[in-house]
Amino acid sequence: MNGFEARTPELLETLSRYQGKRLFVAVIGSPDPDGLASAWTLKTIARHAGVTMDILTFEVLSRPDNIAFCQMLAIPFKHVEALPRVGYAGYCVVDRQNARLPIGYSRKLPLIAHIDHHVEIPTGAIFAQQDPGFGSCCSIMAHHLKYLCDHFETDQSEVCRLATALMFGIRTDTQNFLTAKSVDYESAAILARHFSIELIRTLIDTPVGRPFINTLASALESRQSRTGLVIAWAGTVARSGRDTIGQTADFLIRGDKTVAVIVYGCVEDYLVGSMRTTDPDLETFRFIDESLSRIFQFQIDCGGRTFSGGFQIPLKFIANDDLDAVRKQIDQSIFHVWGLYNKHPGGSAGWKKRRISTI
Repeated sequence: MNGFEARTPELLETLSRYQGKRLFVAVIGSPDPDGLASAWTLKTIARHAGVTMDILTFEVLSRPDNIAFCQMLAIPFKHVEALPRVGYAGYCVVDRQNARLPIGYSRKLPLIAHIDHHVEIPTGAIFAQQDPGFGSCCSIMAHHLKYLCDHFETDQSEVCRLATALMFGIRTDTQNFLTAKSVDYESAAILARHFSIELIRTLIDTPVGRPFINTLASALESRQSRTGLVIAWAGTVARSGRDTIGQTADFLIRGDKTVAVIVYGCVEDYLVGSMRTTDPDLETFRFIDESLSRIFQFQIDCGGRTFSGGFQIPLKFIANDDLDAVRKQIDQSIFHVWGLYNKHPGGSAGWKKRRISTI
């Protein structure tokens, strides 16, 4: 093992300050296996600290495999449009670079714990564990689960379901372990003695749905390519099909000589995009931020990790009502920054240090 210190006792101590109270863990953005399994593990840890914790999601599940994932493992989450009036004493966030809640609430709630594997952004959490050295948040949570198994009496049936969820989360967030790092394999080894290979195999065999086929068709029709970068417009995507944008990016990155892909579309009142790359030196968060900050005069909700990233832009903040013109601006800016990335004489390391004002 690499000597990673999960700090589970510190996490338990932090949660125990809220013993007898109710917290929630937020899965922000499209609920995926990495976020849901991580939240479920944190909920289990909280129970051992004497805390009741709800898992709240704010977007609907859309991918057939994610729906099957939740149903087969009986993951106890709640999809909400507003915070339930149950007197929450605070909240936690997992698998999210930005810990801001997507919905308003009447009073300020403390951020108890923030556990994530994206590029670190200070959030003021009482317990902060942000480690971009992992390819999956589930890889971090596997160490916390190990501590529970080693120090508490646990239900083996529940542990099996948790371990299966975590293993599937690692698999999906590392593209079937293709982008996994050594620490992810070490976490998988922790889970290997507990998870169900039969359930994993069934989940892998879940067929893709028609919404993905429709989004892929739109992207293929609109795709533009330049020196290894593909940009594709997904069209108008139903909220229930939001995850198909990321699925389409996963598909297009497999194209011959394709180094990076950005797929984006209109989801209700937002422009939503996903980025994939095969270049480990390309900082997706920085690339998206620099590309979009060139044309919009407000902070873009974007995030990234090695090999993937994403963004969400409220349409109400975009001054131009002509969506085709806005798309043209976005595409031009992305291609411009891509050109700088490829031409900079210092390579990717030099590009990372460039500031928006210099390009």
